[in-house]
Amino acid sequence: MLPIRTPFHVLFLVLAALISSKVHAQQPATKPLIVSPIVGAVIDADEKVAYGLFPAFSANDFQEARFIQRLTADSSVTLQVQLRDGRTVLRPYSPAELAAVRQTIEDRQQLATHPSAATSASSVTPADSVGRRFRVTLRTGTAFDGKLTAHQPQQLEFLTVDLGTVSVERSNILRLQELTTELVQRPANWMDIGNGNRLFFAPTARNLRRGEGTLQDITLYFVGANYGITDNFSMGAIVSVLPGVPLRYQFLALTPKFSARISENWHAGAGVLYLRIPDFDQDNKASGVGLAYGVATYGSADNNFTVGLGYGFAGGEIGSTPVLQVGGQRRMSRRVSLITENYIIANSNSGLGGLYGAKINWQRTSLGLGAVYFLPFDGSYAFSTYVIPAYIDFTFRFGNSKR
Repeated sequence: MLPIRTPFHVLFLVLAALISSKVHAQQPATKPLIVSPIVGAVIDADEKVAYGLFPAFSANDFQEARFIQRLTADSSVTLQVQLRDGRTVLRPYSPAELAAVRQTIEDRQQLATHPSAATSASSVTPADSVGRRFRVTLRTGTAFDGKLTAHQPQQLEFLTVDLGTVSVERSNILRLQELTTELVQRPANWMDIGNGNRLFFAPTARNLRRGEGTLQDITLYFVGANYGITDNFSMGAIVSVLPGVPLRYQFLALTPKFSARISENWHAGAGVLYLRIPDFDQDNKASGVGLAYGVATYGSADNNFTVGLGYGFAGGEIGSTPVLQVGGQRRMSRRVSLITENYIIANSNSGLGGLYGAKINWQRTSLGLGAVYFLPFDGSYAFSTYVIPAYIDFTFRFGNSKR
């Protein structure tokens, strides 16, 4: 039996629905987010300048900003900027960007309370640099290109194409690089991934910069280090860490390299790969073999082509069969570089082999994944791991990273 609905019941249900919808509509969809108690909910123009925030907005145009967080499952955050001309600009902010803003505020506050901790901004750029073009990388990770127009004790002012005039606190600058042809080819938000001194394993004619070094793990069982002693000379070493094998039976390789810049795009170099091979039949005995090579590289740190020629040596004698090296690197995006590394042994009984694959880059680290192939000259067979990486290396860069 259906319940009897009188006009009173219908009116009651309609009123209840209206009240419920009104209450639901009145619930706020967002809330203000305080990025740091140092600045509070609203960041004004003085705080923007004092803490070096939001470099995409000129200090002359900026009025105030606040962060708004949506009361939804994703809790997304939006930066709301009020400009002096009445415009309001909204920009989504990721958790990483929000954390960078918070860290910048705290760092600037620490510098204000402990002035001795400030970095020497006067060494960033000399007074006669006004009028030159620079790539500016801030501690927040933001980067832009601009012409230096003003040189103040605490600030630098740049004229940019998209942002107009931008004033930056010296202490907020992580890296300041004068624009070169090589640097212009790379977008401003692409980080430095090294000086292009190696492909996968093979050297190029480009060298590590003075004070720059790398730590490397190759296929888990080989670890190495390289260090730029000068801009033209580097020294490296690789040791095996085979489990269960005594230290005296481990392999050791030394890789000194000298290189010189011939022109803006050309480098030439020479080096040695020396390998100590333990004699497992006699204690504390080892033999040395190696490869002496010359190499030439055309291009930049991100995109380059290399050719080289080397001769092997062992037991005080130099081999008569040369090894030709051909390879290159092409940076496809901010993170990914494609690499090919090929060796040709000039002997009818040998063939062509090498590596091809990709390197995934981060700010200080990279992961190299290379497949292996071999093609004998007699055409009897062909071997390849196709897309399966047989060569894997993880590299960490330390020290000086300025170009």
